[in-house]
Order: sequence, then C-alpha cells, then structure tokens
Amino acid sequence: MLRERLKEIDLKVTELADYLQISRPTLYSYIELYDKKKFNQINANVLRLFNYIKENELAGKRNVVNYILNNMVELQDFGEDEHGDVLKLIKNYLLTNPNSKKSKFLKQCITDDGLDKIIYYLTDVSEIMKKQNKTEQDKQRLKPYYHLINELKNLY
Repeated sequence: MLRERLKEIDLKVTELADYLQISRPTLYSYIELYDKKKFNQINANVLRLFNYIKENELAGKRNVVNYILNNMVELQDFGEDEHGDVLKLIKNYLLTNPNSKKSKFLKQCITDDGLDKIIYYLTDVSEIMKKQNKTEQDKQRLKPYYHLINELKNLY
C-alpha cells in the first residue's frame, strides 16, 4: 500500500499534495486508485512518482522531493532572465526546506506588508555593504544594522 510507504519515508500526504500542487483530496484519490491498480485514471506524472516511491526501497523523503523538483515542477513559467533564475532558486528552496525559518520568513515577506520597511532597509544595507569606499552617509545608514546584529548575537 502506497500510504504505508509514504509513512515509512516520513512524507505526509499534505506535504506531498503541496509539493505536487494538487489538492489533498485529489492526492488521496490518486493513492486509492494506485492501490486498486487503476493506473489509467491517475495523472501520468503522479503515476511515475508513485512508481518511483514504491520501486525504490532506498528512496527517502529527500529523494522524493528531489525527484519532484527534477521531473515534475514546471519552472519554465518564470522565464529565462535574471529574475527567472532567482525565482527558480526561491521555489527550489521553499520546496526542499518547507519548514525552515528562512522559508517561513520568505512566505511572511510575500504575504505581510508589515515587513516591507525592514526589507527595503536590508536591501539598502546589502548594497552599501558591497561598496569598497563607504561615504559618511553610508556609515550612518549602517549603524542600526550593526546595532541589530550585536543585539541578535546576544539572543542567539
């Protein structure tokens, strides 16, 4: 049974549905069809993934996520420019590290305008930090950043 195999590799159906960008009920339906060997009623890409999971005893959660990223995720939607490359990196990071603090922060940045001022400031700081010769104004602009870094060192 496929559901037991997913438990073995510590991959929750809700996570897998998110990775595949399909609803949980649809995924449950596909799993049920797979277990009943009604393969012709399952999306071809999902069927290949299920076969990969069942046939590869050594495949773990990370392997399954990598399989999805390499074989199923449509990244060409982002285009081929510099922004497309960055979006691909972000999407890959979010898919492979869905519960990391960085992923949660990225999601929060996208969904909550309350962080915009901090994001704008950090973007400015990043540009200033790249400069070889910082002006007095640059140095003043960096003071809150250095203060924050020192405070965080004390907390973590």
